[in-house]
Amino acid sequence: MLIKRILGALLISAVVATSALAVGNCQSLKGIESVVNNGNGTTSGTITEGGKLNGTTQTVFTSGFTPTPDPNTFSFTDDLTLTTNKGVLRTHNVTLFDVAIGVFTAFARIDPNTSTGDFAAATGVLYISGKTTDGGATFQGEITASMCFAD
Repeated sequence: MLIKRILGALLISAVVATSALAVGNCQSLKGIESVVNNGNGTTSGTITEGGKLNGTTQTVFTSGFTPTPDPNTFSFTDDLTLTTNKGVLRTHNVTLFDVAIGVFTAFARIDPNTSTGDFAAATGVLYISGKTTDGGATFQGEITASMCFAD
């Protein structure tokens, strides 16, 4: 019984210490992304109004379109590289795209091992949602990020 209490107290202490550390290093960020489809399995663009996220983007598609139960909506994967004056942020993304109405949403997991500068060892997720009004030649989106930075 005493061992269970001690282990429980240690577990609670570890959770509290980790939570306190994470809260101090985490930020919510927002930005606007504008990209051009390069036609070769990549896009390039910029992020503005995003503070630490302001910079240039390069996306490489890592899969083809995969059908979903909705005949107009497809999923695919891609890797995003964001180059800023604070470092390079890299993410691995899963995107849903509705071709009929030109809207998309992406779930972008930060890669802490390949990001650099202020983003080295960062963790978290970027949510990117937007649309194309010209059949996929260009895309405009909003980014919401929840990021925890290393010390």
